[in-house]
Amino acid sequence: MAVSEPPPQLPPDVIRRLERAFELSDRGLHQYVEPELRALLADFERLLGPMHEETIALYDTLGHTLYALERLPEAEAMNREALSRSRRAHGLDDPDTLAYAHNLGTTLSMAGHTEEGIDLLTDTAERRDRLLGPDHPETLETAATLGSILYSAGQTAKGLAILERVHGRCLAAFGHDDDLTMTVCSDLVAALYTSGRRHQAATMLAGLLRTYERVLGPNDMTTLRTRQRLAAMGWTTR
Repeated sequence: MAVSEPPPQLPPDVIRRLERAFELSDRGLHQYVEPELRALLADFERLLGPMHEETIALYDTLGHTLYALERLPEAEAMNREALSRSRRAHGLDDPDTLAYAHNLGTTLSMAGHTEEGIDLLTDTAERRDRLLGPDHPETLETAATLGSILYSAGQTAKGLAILERVHGRCLAAFGHDDDLTMTVCSDLVAALYTSGRRHQAATMLAGLLRTYERVLGPNDMTTLRTRQRLAAMGWTTR
């Protein structure tokens, strides 16, 4: 969940409810988190004000919860509210504003508003590149998301080129064992395979499997699913 440490001006009962929502979210019990967050939003609006950074963050957190529940129109509304308020309060280039823009762009794309989502993610990637640098994790995360969405939307050459570039930058900056590197590698494998570069995809996935086995362990669910994925490509694993 995106909200930071509870502000000290919140009453103890509100802080306890917020901590309970954190706990439920960590356990993946989003159906119980959602009504609690809505009630907490009313408290934050009243106690902190509508433009307080934690109130804005809670809108984005509720959007994340609704996204996890696959209630995309409602998630979009919450993400959009967070971005709109953050832009008014902190400006277009504020780090929190850019985080909310990334989240809204992703939600829009998943909800079928692909053109608007791509436009927002493109703008966010450019701003993060300019403000944070091309090798910052947040810059690379947005670029990778944009690449995957472009690929899925039919702009395959452009999307694949972005994913290959981001994967190379992640390897150079963070190494094979980094979470972002592994995520981008998995997305790149999928794009390579469906674009017809199947041997390259399988070779890359075999390397990713070895990384998962070393970093996550041989019996981790991600490792096991990757082994099955590789077998489905016709690649024999030991």
